[in-house]
Amino acid sequence: MIIARNRRFGLLWCSTLLSNLGNWLMIVAVPVYAYTMTGSTMSSGLAFVAQTLPAVAFAPLAGVLVDRWDRRFVMVGADLLRMVIVLALLLVNEPGMLWLLYAAMFAESAVGHFFQPAARAVVPTIVGRGRDLEAANAWNTVAGGIVRLAGAPVGGALYAIVGFDGLVLIDSATYLVSAVLIFGMGRLRADERDHEQKAVSSWLVTFRGQVRDGLAFLLGHRVLRAALVVSCLFLLANAALNVLLVPYVTSVLGGDAGDVGVLMAALGAGFLASAYAGNVLSRSGRLRASVTGCLLAIAGCFAGLFLVPHFAAAVVFIALAGVPGGSLLMLAQVQVQRQTPDGQLGRVSSAFSAAEMAATVAGGAIGSVAGQQLPLTLTVWLVIVVLAVSAVVAARLLPSRVMTEVTIAGQRESVAGEAVTWPEKAAG
Repeated sequence: MIIARNRRFGLLWCSTLLSNLGNWLMIVAVPVYAYTMTGSTMSSGLAFVAQTLPAVAFAPLAGVLVDRWDRRFVMVGADLLRMVIVLALLLVNEPGMLWLLYAAMFAESAVGHFFQPAARAVVPTIVGRGRDLEAANAWNTVAGGIVRLAGAPVGGALYAIVGFDGLVLIDSATYLVSAVLIFGMGRLRADERDHEQKAVSSWLVTFRGQVRDGLAFLLGHRVLRAALVVSCLFLLANAALNVLLVPYVTSVLGGDAGDVGVLMAALGAGFLASAYAGNVLSRSGRLRASVTGCLLAIAGCFAGLFLVPHFAAAVVFIALAGVPGGSLLMLAQVQVQRQTPDGQLGRVSSAFSAAEMAATVAGGAIGSVAGQQLPLTLTVWLVIVVLAVSAVVAARLLPSRVMTEVTIAGQRESVAGEAVTWPEKAAG
């Protein structure tokens, strides 16, 4: 197992698991605490906005700094800042203090979006860009599955046992332990960083140039550009259906919040299983067939979830949807890490994530409006059509095969038996 034989990756994996688990513990606690205090659904909705908006607002800045600074320093600093920020929630004890809750959620999420691209960019540095890269991302998918499977239910149970303040202390402690683990990785080598840009006098000019540089690489790279389009279409449709899940469970299936929690846990189980499936698909090198197949499978599972009105069927279909869904996200992540030079990986990864989050927010908004104005079944069919379109886009734009083994020699790669060169960087 790579988490055992590669000490640095093992520490990184444990750190990421802990900090993400802390976040998911609060996913239930924060909206419940806000709603209990005010009795307003708007208050819990604002908490969601405060946690998601920073992904779009801070990703470009985070990507530039991750490529300019020591990535271990960025991760440790982000964890320590989040540890302190979360403690501010202890002061929120009346409706008049909810502004502090929203501010803390916003700040925690904003700082977290510096940790994430740094962690993703470090992976190829410590495991290489060969077959271990699939193994590392498979283990990261396992961590995501564990968090999705256990985070929300455990958070709800702990909220009932230790209360909101107790959960805040637990969340803060996860960041502290995560920082200690990252620090224990030791210094990381800098592969292909572009240090010469640090001498530029105007930081703003440098920042704009580096953001443009990362975007130019992402949009100019055939594989990454196509993967971005497909991933955004999937996440837009996924977010729209997530918005529809609660009204579907309550109004059609006659369930309650507990039933929604069961479905989310089932999705986490499917996501956990996707670690193996995604690993196999990524190592095959058949990117077009793998992504197209995943999208069609997701469309079929979502159709079964919403069009077969039985709770047991819903549990099965949403669990099954997690397998191709997690595999698809892993396939995209591996390509970002493998196709991007180290010196640009932070910027490219952040730009990719920002676009994905923007698609997620747009999908949630579209799902909310469509679900309010259109019949539920019609809305579901429209979203399934979007998934089908994304499968067609994948079949048209993605290459049939991509690299599965990489030997870096300058900037030349081995891809499906033939040598290719990374696109030239855009002028900054």
